[in-house]
Amino acid sequence: MLDSLFLPCLKWRISIIFTFMYSWRIALLPFSWIYASVVSIRNWMYNSRLKESVPIPGNSICIGNITVGGTGKSPLTAYLAELFRDKHPVILSRGYGRKTQGLYIANTQSTAAEIGDEPMMYWTIFQQEIPVIVSEKRQTGINWIRTNKPHSLILLDDAYQHRAVKAGINLLLMTYQRPVFKDFVFPAGNLREPRAGMKRADVVVVTKCPKNLSEPKKKRFEKKIPVPRTHVFFSEIVYGELKGLFGAVWKSADRLILVTGIAQPEPLYRFLSEKYQVEAIRFPDHHRFTAADIQQILQKVATFVNHRCVVVTTEKDAVRFVEWKEEIIRSGVPFFVQRISFKIDRENDFKDLLKNYVARTNERSS
Repeated sequence: MLDSLFLPCLKWRISIIFTFMYSWRIALLPFSWIYASVVSIRNWMYNSRLKESVPIPGNSICIGNITVGGTGKSPLTAYLAELFRDKHPVILSRGYGRKTQGLYIANTQSTAAEIGDEPMMYWTIFQQEIPVIVSEKRQTGINWIRTNKPHSLILLDDAYQHRAVKAGINLLLMTYQRPVFKDFVFPAGNLREPRAGMKRADVVVVTKCPKNLSEPKKKRFEKKIPVPRTHVFFSEIVYGELKGLFGAVWKSADRLILVTGIAQPEPLYRFLSEKYQVEAIRFPDHHRFTAADIQQILQKVATFVNHRCVVVTTEKDAVRFVEWKEEIIRSGVPFFVQRISFKIDRENDFKDLLKNYVARTNERSS
């Protein structure tokens, strides 16, 4: 009886919500058309060489997206840095959200506030083995790298729209759930530029795919992407172990408090919920944690006084908690970092494609 009353009511409410969201997007379409027109003119000027796009000397790979946030650029950048260790890679980023300006070379004293959370994450992973450079003007960073690391492979993080420089190969990422060909330009949608921007890609990596994605579904997806089908790859998230932050040691937990300041925390929430009771505290993407935020998190933990409760966060968020290390340690609340990587289908083909590009470039420059 309750189901017969509740389910129709729930479906009606969901229908109302989706109708409202669709209407809101429709209302924003005129602004999207204006924005798309401006971006299209800018791209046309680069395509027509009315604006200069300077080729980057030597080997360079651009890792970028068209969709705003949450496509998995950071794990792929780290993957490529590891793959090409023998080519002396250097990671170049604009350092989104940092408080500094100009060229900045990551070092042992750097903080996320100085270089940005993603560059800080790369530095934390690789330490001094792989240099991390930030510069809002990519050409300035490239000049420094080519002067000081002339034979290095430059990995440009999030530079797909930075057309003042031209990488040797463009990797475009899009999620399986939010493909570019089904989205709209901001603000009605989540695209930074019109869908035609996909044509600049040399390789497309579809991220966050469901496990065991069937070949027919892959083929239907590939047909909507304007690059050769052999250059389209599908990948899925792989969650690793929980790593203790600030010396925390894992013990069995009754409840997890998931704290995130990233664009798309839902997949991580679903994964952890399969094993634990999870409460989520979500902050905006690239959020800088404050003293009030730390108190909010600790107070949430305190509400579960009769449970073994731990805090879990992402690798990207963890570098922003360093500023509050003493407070966290003093609280006695254990913080852990969920490590992630990704699994890519046809991985050998993917590696060979990129390695062949690097080899060809080396032959031309020798």
